[in-house]
Amino acid sequence: MNTNHIETARSALEGNHKTLIDQYKTNFADVHALQSTLNDEILAHVVHELALSDAEHTWAEEWTSDTATIFRFLRHHRFIRSFALEALHTTLIWRLTALRLLALPSTLLHCLPPPICDPLGRPLVFLRLSELLICEEGVMEGLLISLDRLRVHLRELNADADAELADRDITLQCVFLVDLEGLSIQSVNLKILTWFMKEVVPRYPGMLGAVFFLNYSWTYGVTWSVAKRLLPKSAVARVFFPSREELLNYCSASALPSNYGGALSPLHLIEDPLHPDEHIHRDRASGSRVRRASFGLRGTTHREPSSVSISIPPRSALNPCFGYPTVASLSRPHMVQHARRRKRDLLLTLSVLWWKRWGTRAILLFCFILAAGLTRKRARVVRWMLG
Repeated sequence: MNTNHIETARSALEGNHKTLIDQYKTNFADVHALQSTLNDEILAHVVHELALSDAEHTWAEEWTSDTATIFRFLRHHRFIRSFALEALHTTLIWRLTALRLLALPSTLLHCLPPPICDPLGRPLVFLRLSELLICEEGVMEGLLISLDRLRVHLRELNADADAELADRDITLQCVFLVDLEGLSIQSVNLKILTWFMKEVVPRYPGMLGAVFFLNYSWTYGVTWSVAKRLLPKSAVARVFFPSREELLNYCSASALPSNYGGALSPLHLIEDPLHPDEHIHRDRASGSRVRRASFGLRGTTHREPSSVSISIPPRSALNPCFGYPTVASLSRPHMVQHARRRKRDLLLTLSVLWWKRWGTRAILLFCFILAAGLTRKRARVVRWMLG
């Protein structure tokens, strides 16, 4: 990237940002209608089905009343209301049954405090990818908590903006600066990438406005030149590999830590709004837990599913993980756990589905070929006997 490329990138990001804001304003009525359905019908049903406590109900309402989140789901599903509503319902169940609220928030994400932002007013979030690719269960759970805190942070920014300036554009996305230092191509863990695409993106869609990869080697540039040909243009337009000077041309020195060429303090000394209880370096030094009250469930414990459970057949219409063995709670049918997803289960399911669809025709085709073969053989025998 040179100066011309930086200007091109800035122009592309500004265009994407303007399109996003225009979409939000155009579909504002649809977002509110979807939000009303989610609160009045789906949430009420979930509260009854899962027997939620008042604190859990309040925590669920915080998420369903997040207008920006509802818009991101609707946009992710191409503004098809039924698809977005189904995804919101599934995610709400997941948040209440699977999101481990007692997990430690991850220190992998470090968000710079306001008013620090990119030229389009979006928060800057740093991530060291080498630490994320460790792929430990605790790391992944902590990352989910941090992403939810980032969602809450975006909502708080919009609430503060509404109080100060009514005509200010809503903040719908953030900018990720991913540090690749110490990470080689060979060390990339495909498992964590698969987990991210399968578990994170559908539940936190549309939060990334741009991704800047920093401290990369030439091998990443070559890899990206090949990978971007396989990705949609909308994704490619948000990914950049700038040098330090080019990053400073986009974000001013006053918005970057000193260890990334900026004029601020080193990153680990800068306050992080995702960890409001304590300064981030204290968290790292002492390993102290962040109080759960700041996450929105004061004094509430996460309830485990009932020990009485039943097995759902792999190919049952009631199985949400169709094709794989699943266990469900008798008292809470929404709380399901799938067993190990083996390739042989997938192959067996595909074989069964194929047979149900084409089995009759396959039998008829086999009989026809057999009959034709026997007819030809009989004709040859007759000609031999007569000849």
